[in-house]
Amino acid sequence: MQPGPSLLRQISVRLVAAAVLVSLIEIIGVLAIYASNRPKLAAELVTTEADRILDALTSDDPHRSLAQLAAPRGADDWTFTVHDSSRKLIFERAPKGPNLFQPLPAPIDHEWTRLERESGPVIVSGARHLPNNAWVTMTVSGESLPLFGLVFVREAYAHVIVPVAPVTILLLVLNVYIVRRMLAPLEASAAEVDALDPSRMETRLSVPATPREVRALVLAMNRALDRLEQAMHTLESFTADAAHEMRTPLSILKLRVEALEAGPAKDALREDVSAMTRLVNQMLDLAQADTLDSQITQTVDLATLARDGVERMLPVAVARGCDIALIDHGGGTVKGHAEALARVLANLIDNAIAHSPRDRSIDVIVGPGTRLVVRDRGPGFSPENAELLFRRFWRGAAPGRAGAGLGLAIAQSILARHGATITADNAPDGGAVFTIEWIKESVS
Repeated sequence: MQPGPSLLRQISVRLVAAAVLVSLIEIIGVLAIYASNRPKLAAELVTTEADRILDALTSDDPHRSLAQLAAPRGADDWTFTVHDSSRKLIFERAPKGPNLFQPLPAPIDHEWTRLERESGPVIVSGARHLPNNAWVTMTVSGESLPLFGLVFVREAYAHVIVPVAPVTILLLVLNVYIVRRMLAPLEASAAEVDALDPSRMETRLSVPATPREVRALVLAMNRALDRLEQAMHTLESFTADAAHEMRTPLSILKLRVEALEAGPAKDALREDVSAMTRLVNQMLDLAQADTLDSQITQTVDLATLARDGVERMLPVAVARGCDIALIDHGGGTVKGHAEALARVLANLIDNAIAHSPRDRSIDVIVGPGTRLVVRDRGPGFSPENAELLFRRFWRGAAPGRAGAGLGLAIAQSILARHGATITADNAPDGGAVFTIEWIKESVS
């Protein structure tokens, strides 16, 4: 599922859209004001064209520039005269249609503008006093909308875009910055949620002082985590209590089975009771694995741990017709809970015994460094089952014994509390290889 746009981006886009909409409304308002005042538009048109004539008049070749001066945009025809400061005619531009316009008057002592028509084709006349003391008098004709279009654009630029755009952009930048600052606690809370570890149920999100909405959301998340932790503790307590309460009836049942007469029925019952006892013990181990955090304080020598584990599990292996070889490559020491790590190693060796054929050896390899390896000579596991090995209650095919599917799950849970990892691979010459490695921070 593709992630959607961020909240900051959505707010920023909406702010930009609002700013553009307000600017358009302002431009439309300015245009509406000017559109309702045709004489002012006519005056602005005369002033604009007078500025163009002044640019041509002050060029290197004024006469040529004035002769080549294009008609105003949207104009059907136009004419103009230029007089110097002494009212002497220095240039005259004749119209294309001589009979359309009245003869241009001589300059007078003030500027003026006249709009002869306000609808349809308009005729605008006017005079302007140029900065070089020359006088220009002109007449322009054309349809009103094309003729005044450039005036509209200039007025919108001068009275809306130039004064409003910088302020709008500054406000947008400030708004985006403020929104980003306000959303920072939310981003921080999201990062803390991503960092939550199921094995650290006591972890809670940091509660920001502001904004109030984010604070309320984080408090609600913490209350939800409280309820989840309570539910998990209830489940763990139930599992541990149930397993503990089952130990006594199982011990009594085992004694009664031993009192039966020898025979196939007794052997079958003995196997069933052993399987049930193993399951109860594993359920207790699983429940206790989540309470190890405050108990991981001992310095554990891996070579000693492996030697004790092999001695404990050797009778079980011999009973199955297998052997256990201890190979020491120089094991290190780690910080941990010795008894819990011993249960991990016992589970791995017990799993290897269950999957190894008779007359084959199981290798327990220590080192180099903080590393433990348990290898069997069984059939290994298929690639599609690789991700299922450490799932609770998942059972592979183990000839001669039906396990509960908890041993590897327990091992992984305990090792995670110790800052160690466990991986499973198939050996090139057959058999499964389970490797335990401690990260540097967990090494004693």
